[in-house]
Amino acid sequence: MEQNIIQRIDSAVERLKPELTELTLKIHDNPELGKEERKAVEWQLALLRKYGFDVAEKYCGIETAYRAVYRGAKAGPKIALLAEYDALPGIGHGCGHNLIAMMSVGAGIALAEFADEYGAEINVFGTPAEETEGAKVVMSKMGAFDEMDVAMMSHPSMESTSSINSMALCCRTVEFFGKTSHAASAPENGLNALDAMINFFNLVNALRQQTKPDVRLHGIITDGGKAPNIIPDYTSALFYVRSSKAAEIAPLLDRVEACAKGAAIGTGTTYKITPAEVDFMDTCSNMALNRLACDNMEALGVKMKWLGDEAHMGSSDLGDVSYRCPAIQLNSGMGPLSDGRAYSAHTAEFAEKARSREAIETSFLFIRGLAKTAVDLMTKPELLVEIKEEFAKLKR
Repeated sequence: MEQNIIQRIDSAVERLKPELTELTLKIHDNPELGKEERKAVEWQLALLRKYGFDVAEKYCGIETAYRAVYRGAKAGPKIALLAEYDALPGIGHGCGHNLIAMMSVGAGIALAEFADEYGAEINVFGTPAEETEGAKVVMSKMGAFDEMDVAMMSHPSMESTSSINSMALCCRTVEFFGKTSHAASAPENGLNALDAMINFFNLVNALRQQTKPDVRLHGIITDGGKAPNIIPDYTSALFYVRSSKAAEIAPLLDRVEACAKGAAIGTGTTYKITPAEVDFMDTCSNMALNRLACDNMEALGVKMKWLGDEAHMGSSDLGDVSYRCPAIQLNSGMGPLSDGRAYSAHTAEFAEKARSREAIETSFLFIRGLAKTAVDLMTKPELLVEIKEEFAKLKR
């Protein structure tokens, strides 16, 4: 039966190739920023409706989010496939979300016949604005994934790897308030908000020496004053605080705030710290599900680099999903550039690679791997038991 399932998945993906290729190229060639991905959503939903999915648009009250459901003829596990499709300003699809949308939509459609035969509910979730606000955070808080048995996706990269454990992230605006005065003729009458900001950065730099290796503190000054001869009465900065575990973020924020307080006291200014973006949880990749998916990819001839449960130095809104249900995000390798050079995400080179034949063909392999993993969960209930037992031990 195992070989028969693989052949049927292969046949389903082969039939879908023309439509899926058209989908990913249209999304790539018409880049839309987060919360503005109207064309990308329209094209995905047209395909999902064609293959019998029931669609809920503007899901969780988000304009460009959706949920598409195929309920099999028999009851079975609820499987979520997560699609992303937002682009980057000035770069386009420099993170390859056009391929993520294609892989999740493609795997969902390929699984429909198996859901009828073995029993399952296939959910394709459209999750916009991953690069900015991270719609998965809001969707998670609203319970979108609470009833899912697993959630899976694959993200383009230069090499194929197991699921990434990304870092928890919070973003804060830091502001200092002082008093203007002429910087040359009456400096004694001023309270220098820029001095406060510079002192704050210096204190944070010192703080880095007393943090664990998995902590990242980095920021930029967004307003440093108006003119050299005017003592600034206002400055602002944007700061990211990251850690491998969400539980460690709050104590770090307390220490960062202490830096701001000290800088304000030393300069006679006042300060304010406020949330600037949605906070991301760390991604707790389910290792049992991760291993199952990687084994299926290896069986397809894809060499998967195993990352284990070490923290990856980046952040993703998938983290919030991983605290609601067992979740993974594989990396689908697109290979090096044509001249052999390496590249990284959020670059023009990555965007160019994300529409290449090599990247698309690799994505078809990952569609097969995700689909095979889902069928395993339908036909081998003991696998789902192991996955859920691991999830139940997750520290929250």
